[in-house]
Amino acid sequence: MNLIIDIGNTRFKYAFCIPGKVVKIGVGWEKLLEEMEERKLQGEKLAIFLSGSGRIEESLKVQLEKEAAYWLDASEEVKYPLKIDYQSPTTLGVDRVAVCVGACCLFPETDLLVINSGTAITYNYVTKSKVFLGGNISPGQEIRFRALHLFTAKLPYLEGNAEFGEMGRTTEEAIRNGVMNGMLFEIQRYIDSFYRDFPEGKVVLTGGNSFYMKSKLSPVVAYEENLGFIGLDLILEYNKKNN
Repeated sequence: MNLIIDIGNTRFKYAFCIPGKVVKIGVGWEKLLEEMEERKLQGEKLAIFLSGSGRIEESLKVQLEKEAAYWLDASEEVKYPLKIDYQSPTTLGVDRVAVCVGACCLFPETDLLVINSGTAITYNYVTKSKVFLGGNISPGQEIRFRALHLFTAKLPYLEGNAEFGEMGRTTEEAIRNGVMNGMLFEIQRYIDSFYRDFPEGKVVLTGGNSFYMKSKLSPVVAYEENLGFIGLDLILEYNKKNN
């Protein structure tokens, strides 16, 4: 069994996986440690992949590594089942590569635009021959709402939801419509540009905030909520076989 631990900018999630399939997803250290102990008592051995950009206490990291039958840490050298054609590979986040690996598994031999809408929105391009070309990074939903609140005198802080329209009739509507439509129009523009260059390609959408957007994009895009975990699991398997 593989255990993927993803420490994000705003939250921590984990997933138990078998190769290519997410079995169970959870949130919180206490719950994870309890489940690890239960699986240990059942004789299960865990290969653990510690990933993400968030912080973890060193003592907890040491404890996890001690429990692992195989250990992979994203802060150290990680091998990828993709060719990385990127000018600054040492600054490339594992999360960006992971969603691309997951997308390549779901849609093999296809040119891909993989959009991950979370704290930031990343636009990632992969060729049908599994070459990661790079992409762009843009402020995500939370950052946009918070920036309007922090850098103006009186605008309130709001959260996004699926209900937004074209023109706001109140200040709250104006903020929500502005942020959500701004993201929608931006994402749609990337999709349109991609299909002009790769008419036989595929757009894959993932990330916590992508749920609000998926039904509003044209043409219909592929949506996979757990794409990051699928990719991280495949990266873990690749390193187990090639180390």
